[in-house]
Amino acid sequence: MRAGVALLFVVACGSNTPHVATPAMITVLDPGAEPRQVLRYEPTLHVPERAEMTLKTRVTNRFTNTVLETGQRSIDNPSIRLVQRLDAVETTPTGETVMRFEIEDATVLDDVVDPALRALAAARSAKMKGLRGSWHLAPSGKATELVLQTPDAEHRSDLSPMRESSVVFPDVPVGIGATWQVTSHESIGGVTWDRKATYRLRGLADSTASIDADIAMHASSQALSTEPNATTTLTSATMNIAAQLTIPLHKLVTTSSAQGTSESNFSIVRGHLRITSTMQIEMLSSVNPIP
Repeated sequence: MRAGVALLFVVACGSNTPHVATPAMITVLDPGAEPRQVLRYEPTLHVPERAEMTLKTRVTNRFTNTVLETGQRSIDNPSIRLVQRLDAVETTPTGETVMRFEIEDATVLDDVVDPALRALAAARSAKMKGLRGSWHLAPSGKATELVLQTPDAEHRSDLSPMRESSVVFPDVPVGIGATWQVTSHESIGGVTWDRKATYRLRGLADSTASIDADIAMHASSQALSTEPNATTTLTSATMNIAAQLTIPLHKLVTTSSAQGTSESNFSIVRGHLRITSTMQIEMLSSVNPIP
């Protein structure tokens, strides 16, 4: 769906931190074969659709402390399944479509037997049920004005076209085999990233675009928190995601699957204690329409 997996990661991670992006630059590397056309999202208003989304993560954390003690911890998180209702409710004067969503159901799947992990995942999933929000979708696919409505307040964020299941189309005609890149400089949850997404139009028929996407992100050294006797520094981070998408240009739900890995390296100081830590995350996600 438009920004669907983005929302999945937001709610699954429980994050309300702002996401700010500089204007993205789109570069067409190959316009593809003739015939070509300008691809645009044109969702039908007031025809709600439902989608099933799943997210699976595995986390490995390795550390070395001041006296060269080392350790490693691996966590295989249970898969989370979300059922989401989407609706295109209106068109703004600038031509954007206002999209609304609601998490109708959130459950934990039976792929992990650790009772403690299942209990934690179940508690987090329970908080997702009933979550509502909205965002603005431009005809190009750019998503902005994300608003998450929680029991406490509304949380606003500038959501750039993200990530695994929202594709930004170029402004020029393209055909099958076309390749383009979208580059941007983004701040997500207090970390600044350089992001490059490469898209390839694999097929186009009946107003449905089939696309392969490769997203690469890199963050250089930056302070995350600084106190007199306690500092946390991100020394480097990378993320790579490969996704396959089938996008119906006149509907709301994109069928997609994504596989990703990330590695984040930290330097942590707590008084006389010094720790270097590496966290690796494997991610699998999917979005499918529900008839």
